[in-house]
Amino acid sequence: IAAAATTDTAIQIPSNASVIGVSVRVTTVIPTAATFTVIGTTTSTAFQTGASVSTAATTTDVGTKSCPYLNTAAQTIRSSPNLTPADTTGRVRVTIHYLIVQAPTS
Repeated sequence: IAAAATTDTAIQIPSNASVIGVSVRVTTVIPTAATFTVIGTTTSTAFQTGASVSTAATTTDVGTKSCPYLNTAAQTIRSSPNLTPADTTGRVRVTIHYLIVQAPTS
């Protein structure tokens, strides 16, 4: 997690994916902040199940608040702490759970 107002993931939800959830696990406490939200970067769709997720180590959230969700354009996931972290030592593992349905080709 960056020492900034937001941090975006490198992984993306693919376009036209049916999202089942965006789960998170805090592996290293995020300094200064007490909570954070988990949203899509282009749609601002909230995925955390409550209003926010605790920044304490080993905290998990299944990320199903707005799911199932049809993601029409590829986008990354954004973590937004309630306070700007003092440094970049906080770590959050993000997993995107989705399905892609393909139409018949013949």
